[in-house]
Amino acid sequence: MKAGTIAIAALVILAGCDGPNEQAGRAQDQALAAQSNTTLSGEGVNERLGEAQDRAEDAAQDAREAAEEAREKQADALKREADLAADRLEEQAEAVRDEAKKRADAITAQSK
Repeated sequence: MKAGTIAIAALVILAGCDGPNEQAGRAQDQALAAQSNTTLSGEGVNERLGEAQDRAEDAAQDAREAAEEAREKQADALKREADLAADRLEEQAEAVRDEAKKRADAITAQSK
């Protein structure tokens, strides 16, 4: 009795790992087997198809997440590039101000 309970618990845990399409396919296979008065041994066609769909959906989700991460990295790179350009412009502006101040000081010194 105890071994049977453990076996059922193990099957429930394993079934929890299956994706929704695989679970739906298994239910379809079981319904078809019950309808035709046969026993289902192992995985049925619909369960395997569902498993393949789950894998495809997981791969598509992974691809979407990777694309989003790539977009975020690209946006970060553009921001860093813009910051560098702004820093260069600020340095140039400071140099122009310094040169203007020197010229103004020179003109002021000549007029005294």
